[in-house]
Amino acid sequence: MSNAITRLLQRRTLRHAVQRALESGVGLYHTTWRVERSAADANAGQLIAWCRQVLGSMHRPYGVDSVSLAIAAVGEGNRSLASANFAVLQPRDFYGGEIEAQAQETLGRWAEQRILDQPAVRLSVVLFSWGDLTQELLLAG
Repeated sequence: MSNAITRLLQRRTLRHAVQRALESGVGLYHTTWRVERSAADANAGQLIAWCRQVLGSMHRPYGVDSVSLAIAAVGEGNRSLASANFAVLQPRDFYGGEIEAQAQETLGRWAEQRILDQPAVRLSVVLFSWGDLTQELLLAG
């Protein structure tokens, strides 16, 4: 009986530690820039370059190097115009051309749909590091 209670308390503690870390922004990297209209390749290149730069600063405890990537086209008044989620990726995915091609395709589709032609459109990019979260939890004990 005491083992079951101990396991339950440990799980709650872990859940709270994860919640606190996420709420404080551990592992969350965000940037925004103005979109170059009708330049999906240039916008995708800028996105990938930023991701590569951020990847170099992330923690990778015990080989945990996964990241999640999401992008959004944001218009006036911070209104979301379109978004895409690239799920869980590995750093090598940002060097083989696959993610850049997917980003070009997504941004090209948004350009065709004239989403990127709206006034004051910005590209908002979020990269989440699972390794940074793991590192934080390891340090928390």
